[in-house]
Amino acid sequence: MKILLINYEYPPLGGGGSIEAQDLAEQLAKTHEVFVLTTGFHNLSRKETRNGVKIYRVPVFGRMDLPTASTISLVSFFPSALIYGLFLVPKIRPSVINAHFAVPSGLPAAFLAKIYKIPFVLTLIGGDIYDPSKGISPHRHGLLRFIIRRIMRCADKITAISHDTKERAIRYYQAPEGIEVIPLGLVPPTSILGTGDRVKDESGKTHFVSIGRLVARKGYFDLFRAFASMENKNTNLHVIGDGPLLPELRMEISKLGVTDRIEMHGRATEEQKYQILKQSDVYVSASHHEGFGICFLEAMYSGLPIITTNIGGHTDFLIPGKNAMLVNVGDINKLSKAMDQLVVDLAMRKTIGEANKKDVENFLIENTTKRYELIFQELNNH
Repeated sequence: MKILLINYEYPPLGGGGSIEAQDLAEQLAKTHEVFVLTTGFHNLSRKETRNGVKIYRVPVFGRMDLPTASTISLVSFFPSALIYGLFLVPKIRPSVINAHFAVPSGLPAAFLAKIYKIPFVLTLIGGDIYDPSKGISPHRHGLLRFIIRRIMRCADKITAISHDTKERAIRYYQAPEGIEVIPLGLVPPTSILGTGDRVKDESGKTHFVSIGRLVARKGYFDLFRAFASMENKNTNLHVIGDGPLLPELRMEISKLGVTDRIEMHGRATEEQKYQILKQSDVYVSASHHEGFGICFLEAMYSGLPIITTNIGGHTDFLIPGKNAMLVNVGDINKLSKAMDQLVVDLAMRKTIGEANKKDVENFLIENTTKRYELIFQELNNH
């Protein structure tokens, strides 16, 4: 099959939503011809082939950095991708179009699919339909809800990355029946750093780690305040990620007096990320909402116990007491106490870590990709 994947973000742009698209595209490219239509940025090539995937980047207005998109860049992606797609689609003749994110990616995908009579699969990622940290979250605005409902009705098939995302699509957008939940897939690291035993700190210090873009939804202010209020101070917190809140978060770290205990690593390569994971003892997140949370799978693969909040797609696979300790969103006191508990309860850390290493096998990329292939093939046979 020829598969056209449309996502307004594709690495090195964006966060988890772009990475999941890349992982899926590269896995599909092992047996199919895969094309990606995405956003251009500065010196990135307008057209390139990477790991078997043919990538086409279109110009947008107002994109200021790699991690995050501006409102104007989101809006301008639609006409830019549509115009480029009008020339690209008849040239490559895809068997199916798969859009990741209802907005903005779903808009050009819906038009192109209708114009050229190509099956259209819409993949809901979470933040594209619900982000409680943003005033401009689509679920709060009538016009955006209307547009997303129309896009959903144009799709021949809708998938969602979690039951949380599926339920919110039904609640806020009256999504049609038959949404199929397909979780994100983990690409196991090829580096030796991603395998074998964890790296211990001989000093006895406990290392916490958190991964994610530095945006409001990730709850880093809550996390830093919880970390600062811990009883056990023989601890470090490693944060992997970049984003617009970096200056404010550095000020918060200084105000809390934990500059020497919180290390901001910025964007990291896969090897660097897994090296930090293997040197850590506990994965922690104070996120206000996750559509799924590929970072949790990475932590599970690394054999880490997890502390996080109890709302979002990750609750599909993080079972309290087995895979994680879950606390209410914004409950800094409970989050701090959970972190203190895992500093001293080594047996619990080991039990949860071992369960996570076993359970993550259910979410490897080849398993989730097969489910997309079945959908694409079924639509092509009709």
